[in-house]
Amino acid sequence: MASIGLVMIVKNEAKVIRRCLSSVLPLLDYVLIADTGSTDGTQDLIRAFLREQQLPGQVLDEPWQNFAANRNSVLAKLRGRTEIDYALMIDADEVLVFAPDFDCTAFKNSLSAPVYDIPTHFNGLIYNRPQLFSNRLPLVYKAVLHEYLDCADLSRALVGGFFNQPTTDGVRSQNPDKFRADAALLEQALQTETDPFLISRYTFYLAQSYWDIGELERAVETYLRRAQQGFWQQEVTVSLYNAAHLKEVLGHPPEELLTLYLRAFEACPNRAEALHGVMRLCHTLGKYQQGYVFGKHALTLSNPPDALFAKQWLYDYGLLDEFAITAYWAGHYQESLAACQQLLADKRIPAEHWPRIRANAGFAIAKLNQPELRGLLPS
Repeated sequence: MASIGLVMIVKNEAKVIRRCLSSVLPLLDYVLIADTGSTDGTQDLIRAFLREQQLPGQVLDEPWQNFAANRNSVLAKLRGRTEIDYALMIDADEVLVFAPDFDCTAFKNSLSAPVYDIPTHFNGLIYNRPQLFSNRLPLVYKAVLHEYLDCADLSRALVGGFFNQPTTDGVRSQNPDKFRADAALLEQALQTETDPFLISRYTFYLAQSYWDIGELERAVETYLRRAQQGFWQQEVTVSLYNAAHLKEVLGHPPEELLTLYLRAFEACPNRAEALHGVMRLCHTLGKYQQGYVFGKHALTLSNPPDALFAKQWLYDYGLLDEFAITAYWAGHYQESLAACQQLLADKRIPAEHWPRIRANAGFAIAKLNQPELRGLLPS
């Protein structure tokens, strides 16, 4: 059975550290945590937890450098523990959520890939992150902020039976100037960075930071710049999608928005989020048949496992909801009604939308001149 060592970097996380450690406990054989200057007793809380659980481990005191450098330092030390097969990296304000039937022994017996992605569920978004990886390989993190594990040349598998649930009550998230500080750090990094890939990554997260601090015009300009830099297509499509969304908020012309949503779709044609925007804009512009065609295609797409910041609600009900409207205006009343019936039957859409969906179904029934169908709508 494979052994797993937890690795973390922490500072002043007394409020959340026990919750995090308790959540990952079922997987652990060893713990190695680097504290970068806590003054709230985080170190003692970790040591007390290890004693209570009779779990071998160590808390190190290390000076702060940057996220990648400090992660790499503690990883290098874990590799000195030759009895540990895998490293699990997590942040103090995150927890692992296990399925009720999760079998830890079977999971650890199944481990064989060099790198495992763990699904992350946060604010309605789902994306995968490589957080469990071989302790036998000299893997390193790169980037001064929004650091990433450099494992592009290795095969990756996706864990089953649990996911990562970040929170916003850690010390960094409580800083009201967090995103402004992030933007300043990324701006500084871009002044000296020469690696084209890191430039593209810093540009993407700089756009995210501008959005977070409400500088929407700068966010749009930076997203569009990121979209021209190539590399990871997931960042390209998200950049174009977010630029389109923010331009919509800022009141740009519908034709311009439609073009941008289509560019986002073309960047990753296996993702459907941008087609939701396309359907809405086609409706606004009176291009009902075009919206219908794009909507039909959108409903054939599922959330791809490698998607960055996927909007699960769109795949659950948002696309079908918009398609019901689009199909109605395109004159496909039977398909509009069927979409409404499915939305009401599945009940994935929040309950506050049910009256609107029933009303939309009623409009389609009226066009079909089949009033008896009202009695067949799911309750």
